[in-house]
Amino acid sequence: MSYETVETRVDRLEALFGHFLTQMALIERRADERNQAAEARIARLEQEMGAFKDEMRAFKDEMRIFKDEMRQSLKEMNKKWGDLANKMGTIVEDILAPNLRRIACEHFKFSEITYFAIRCERARHDDLSVKCEFDAVVAGPEAVILGEARSTPRLEDPDKFAEKGADFFSFFPELSGRRLILVFGSWSIPDGVVAGLTARGVYAMQMGDETMELVNAAELER
Repeated sequence: MSYETVETRVDRLEALFGHFLTQMALIERRADERNQAAEARIARLEQEMGAFKDEMRAFKDEMRIFKDEMRQSLKEMNKKWGDLANKMGTIVEDILAPNLRRIACEHFKFSEITYFAIRCERARHDDLSVKCEFDAVVAGPEAVILGEARSTPRLEDPDKFAEKGADFFSFFPELSGRRLILVFGSWSIPDGVVAGLTARGVYAMQMGDETMELVNAAELER
């Protein structure tokens, strides 16, 4: 049996250790290369994300400008539409009536519209010789909206409309027992007229940024 000398074993261990160090250095170098490549990819992605964010910011700015321009165009178009309706005397058909149907469902939560009429003339059920014209009537199962339109609202209009509303069921007995909602509509209503309508429990409807709005609903529904 032959035995390795101590020197031989030491030499062999040194060779193995040297090989181990070489392999570790190679692994470390490859790890560094991978880290550098990963860092380069991350930097590239961050750069691309930065560019993407800049593009999105620019896109949002463009969309905001576009929306502002469209909103302004809509205001101008609505104003021209209102002016034309006033001149042609069609404010009831073009402005009041369609918006009453809308707010009946959207704001007053009508489950359905059971009756709708514009510019209708009715006689009192207890005196057929007394007749009255109503601009717009929208009825649902539990409530009815009486709409009145004026191209040029005046301070005396709230009193006159409230009086017409007080006598409404004398002309529409078939709708008795339902809540009566009075809505006075115009393209633009002076503050003094709005205050008078609010004091009498009448909704004031005028053009907002995009469509007709009940401008005193918050005060009436507190």
